[in-house]
Amino acid sequence: MSYLKFWKLSGKPFEEVCNTKFFFESDDHREALDRMLYVVNDRNMNMGLLTGEVGCGKTITKSVFESALPKQHFEVVSFENSNFSFLDILFDIVNRTSFRDPRLALESGASVVPRDDKYLLMSTFKKILETLVYEEKRHLVLVFDEAQQMENSVLDEVKNLTNITSETQNYLSIFFVGQPELREKIRTLKQVDQRIFLRFHLNTLDYSNTAKYVQHRLRIAGLDNLGIFTGGALEMIFRSTGGVPREINRLCKLSLNYGFAQELAEIDREDVELILDDMRKHG
Repeated sequence: MSYLKFWKLSGKPFEEVCNTKFFFESDDHREALDRMLYVVNDRNMNMGLLTGEVGCGKTITKSVFESALPKQHFEVVSFENSNFSFLDILFDIVNRTSFRDPRLALESGASVVPRDDKYLLMSTFKKILETLVYEEKRHLVLVFDEAQQMENSVLDEVKNLTNITSETQNYLSIFFVGQPELREKIRTLKQVDQRIFLRFHLNTLDYSNTAKYVQHRLRIAGLDNLGIFTGGALEMIFRSTGGVPREINRLCKLSLNYGFAQELAEIDREDVELILDDMRKHG
C-alpha cells in the first residue's frame, strides 16, 4: 500500500513542482496576481516587480499569471532563469515568437537570426512587435524569473525595449520576479527604477493561512476528510517553517510518509516534533 492509498489521496499534495492547480490564494498572493493582471490589461505601465523570500510562492504566482493571459490577446515569453547576456535574451525572444511568421526569421537568408547580430535582432524584434500589435492585436509580455541574477547592464538594456511604442500605446510589458535583493538592485538603477509601475513583495504565511494552505493542498489532492493534521500539528508546522510554503510542503510530505509508516490515524504535534528532530540530526 502506498501512502496515497493509506491517506485516501488521489494525488501527491506537497510535491516541489510548480503545479498551478495547487495555487493557494492568500491575501498576498491574490493581490500580487491581481496587480500583475492589471498592469498587462492596462498595456501602458511598462514594467512590474514581484519579490519575495525564497520559497514564498513567487514562481507559482508567476505561472498562474501567465496561464491567465488569453493567447488571443497576449504573447508571453517567460525566462525561468535570467542570468544571460542581453543578446542571448533578445535572440531567445525573437526565436520563440517569430515562428508565427517564418518570414521574420529569414531576414538574412538564414534559418534563424544570428545570435551575435544585435542590429538584425533588434530589427526583427521590432517587426515582431508590429505584427503582434497591428496585425494580431496582441500585446507582448516578458517575464524574467530569478531576475536578481541579471547584470545591471542587462536590466538597463531590457528596460530600453519599452521605448518601442506608438504615440498611443506600449507594445510590451515586462515583469521582473526575484528575491528581496532584486529591489535594492533596481533602486540603484534610476532609469530602470522609474519605469517600474508595480512593486509587490510576497510575505510568508501567518498561522491562519498556513493551516488553510495545508488544508487547501490536501483538498486539491482529493482528500474529503481534512483532519489528518491536528491543530497542534499545524501550529508546530507553522512555528518550524515560519510560514514559508516550500518549507511547509517539505515538512508535510515527510509527515504523511511518517504517518503512513507508523499507521497513524492522524498526525499530531508530537509526531511533527519527532520528524523535526530527525531532520536536525540528519541535516
